[in-house]
Parts: sequence; structure tokens; C-alpha cells
Amino acid sequence: MRALPGFPGELPATLDEAYDVQDASRAKWPDRVAGWKVGGVPRAFLSRFDAKWLCGPIFEQSVVQVDSNKRAQMPVFTSGFAAIEPEFVLRMGETGDDDRLFIGAEIASSPVPDINDYGPIAVICDFGNNRGLLIGDEITDWRDYDQPVRVDTVIDGRSVGTKELAKLQTGVATAREFLTDHAARRGFALPEGTYISCGAITGVHEALAGAQSAIDFGALGQLELELVPAADTR
Repeated sequence: MRALPGFPGELPATLDEAYDVQDASRAKWPDRVAGWKVGGVPRAFLSRFDAKWLCGPIFEQSVVQVDSNKRAQMPVFTSGFAAIEPEFVLRMGETGDDDRLFIGAEIASSPVPDINDYGPIAVICDFGNNRGLLIGDEITDWRDYDQPVRVDTVIDGRSVGTKELAKLQTGVATAREFLTDHAARRGFALPEGTYISCGAITGVHEALAGAQSAIDFGALGQLELELVPAADTR
């Protein structure tokens, strides 16, 4: 797959217009929406936009579930942008009481190499810069879990990010609330089984196809993945 020289066409003027582009593209995409990524608006753009969060669809064919003792292969654009983002993944139940939580990772990738330099409008237009969702072990007691959680991310043998969370529930609740409000405002459903990728924990770690990563969630489990070249499908 070849990279694009820049954002194709003119950038929309507002976030709402960017979501209009996303909605139109999503309606024509030949795959079912299985979930949504929720990410933060970069600090440099917070003064311009009245929003702290953004979202984009996760398509069914890009969702990979993996056991902790296996390495997952996650496709990315070879000459565009690619990154690994450790996250908690919520699976929405019939009601909030039925929600389930997993360790996981979002794979960000775009044919525009400098997609993030254009800001949140470009990211929203490009399906939130999402290329895949990796789902690992379930956290069965997540609502009552009261221990700090340390997350370590290693890429090609080098530590690229570490963070300790006092409470794992905080970011999950924020992501769910934002997406629920956004869906109501934009008029789309969040059916039972919808996944929510709840935001990067240790950061957005850029990597190339061929990179191998190990993500350690401590007592909650581990993930191993390899970035591989994407087929020419997007």
C-alpha cells in the first residue's frame, strides 16, 4: 500500500463537519462496525476545539482476540503512520451492569504519514486513525479491582512507556460516557456487544511493520503482538 502525500482535499472547518465525513465514509465501508476507539484531543489543539475526546469506528474484520500465550499479527500501512497503544477494552452489555472489561491494544495506522500533525479533524475523518483492536484476557473483577495497575510497553526489546494507574475504572468510565453522549448526539446506536477502546495508557508508540511488542498489565495479563504489512484493502 502506498502512502498519501498529505491529507486528501481540504480539511473540514469543524469537528462536526469532520464527523460528517466519518459518517459518510462509514456508511460506504464494506464491513460492520464492531466498536469505537476513544482518544484524547492533543494538548496543542485543546484551545481551538471545545472537546477533550474524539472517536472513530473499529471494523469487525480488524478485531483480533488472542490468548496471553500467543502472539497476534496486526496489519498496518507500511509507508504511512503506525503506532501501538495499550488500552483497556470495554464490551458493552445489555445494561452498564453487564459490561465486561479486557486488557488490549489499539493499533493506529493511516496512509497519511503525518496524520497527527493535521490535528483531530484529520484524525476523525480517517476513522479516528484506527486500524485494529487487539483484545486479550478478561478482567472479571474489574468493578471491584482496587489495586494499582502498572502497564509496561516494550517494542523490539526496548521499553517505550510505563504508567501506573491508581484506579483502572476511571478512564473506562470516562470513555464510555463520552461515546454514549456522542452516539446520542450523532444519532447512531451502541448495541450490546459494542467494543470501546478506552484510550492510550502508556502513550501512542510509533512503530513500523515488522516491529514486535510485549505489553505487560501486571497481574491482569500480558499481550504480545507483531505489526505486519496490511493487505490492499483500505
